[in-house]
Amino acid sequence: MILLTPSQKLFTLINVIVLLITCIFNFVMSPLVLCLLDGNCAGVTFTSLQGMYSRMIAVACFLSLSKLLCKYSTMMPVFDKNIEAYEVYSPTTNTEHRNHSLFFLFLAVLNMSVILPINVLRLILMYRSDSGSLILVFFVFMYLENIIMCVIETYFIVMCHKLDHKFFKINRDLERLGWEIVKPSMSIFENTVAVGHRVVYHGDFYGPNDYSIANAMEIIRIRHRLIRDAVYLLIDLFGIPMGLSLFTLCVMTLFDIYYQVFNVMGSSSRPLIFIYMWLLQYSIRFYTIVVAADNTTKQALKSKILITDINNRYLDNNTKEELQLFLNQISSCSIEFTACDFFTLNTHLITSAIAAGTTYLVILLQFNSSKD
Repeated sequence: MILLTPSQKLFTLINVIVLLITCIFNFVMSPLVLCLLDGNCAGVTFTSLQGMYSRMIAVACFLSLSKLLCKYSTMMPVFDKNIEAYEVYSPTTNTEHRNHSLFFLFLAVLNMSVILPINVLRLILMYRSDSGSLILVFFVFMYLENIIMCVIETYFIVMCHKLDHKFFKINRDLERLGWEIVKPSMSIFENTVAVGHRVVYHGDFYGPNDYSIANAMEIIRIRHRLIRDAVYLLIDLFGIPMGLSLFTLCVMTLFDIYYQVFNVMGSSSRPLIFIYMWLLQYSIRFYTIVVAADNTTKQALKSKILITDINNRYLDNNTKEELQLFLNQISSCSIEFTACDFFTLNTHLITSAIAAGTTYLVILLQFNSSKD
């Protein structure tokens, strides 16, 4: 866990407050800026529905930052303590640290490569066309808010990747435990038992020096519980931000397609490269969020299948008892990522979003055709 000094905390707080102010500014000024772009400000009001696109980004960024500001300082230390407790039993190797860092670097480069160039290019074109300082400031704030949302999403995906790998190691040890039952000459205990027990656990091992199957299973059960608790903390902390991100990405995709097709606010005058890059950005962000959460859930639930398979073999009573306890704990807990319990983050969400988006686009097309 990275501890911030008081000055760093103050600096971070100031930055968050400034970002929240930019969200309020863009929400209020959106109708005026868009009418300036359109060249007709007659009758514009600050309560107009015009500018829903930019307002949605501002609202999503404001609520996400507010949620993290309220809960991050209290929940992330608990999350880190769960990870540290897990590390007592199964320390992360240097190779795993390096792979995790490479994954973060790859994800950050991928997102920024589809966000920064196209947004910077548009700002340059707007500056050269003398769009006005208010319009430039407005779009700088909007793109900044979009980047902040992407940073929050990237952090969530990296945390999911970390938990996914922890569950993967647990499942690997469960598989090796099954092999140990069949072939006792194969040992798994160097990966499931650490020197010393610094984790507070209200129960007794079957013997501190007894490397039995039941003892190994109990240690794996503790590791699984620690990571499950970390998953619940992550869901509680990022449920609202990820739900807002996914909803905003879907709506922005629909808006970009609709605006381009019907030339709303002069959209057809923009080069198609803008539309393609924005749609690519939204697709990548939506896909990586959903797949990261789905993979973590699948790894967590895979343990249940492995435990059931081991339980079907001939085992002693202590091991049977541990397996049943482990199975009951997993079965009684819902291990899935949700966005405020409105929808589950799994691969079915991708097909559902495509189907819903296509339906709404068809309705908009029919509505626009009937008006003409």
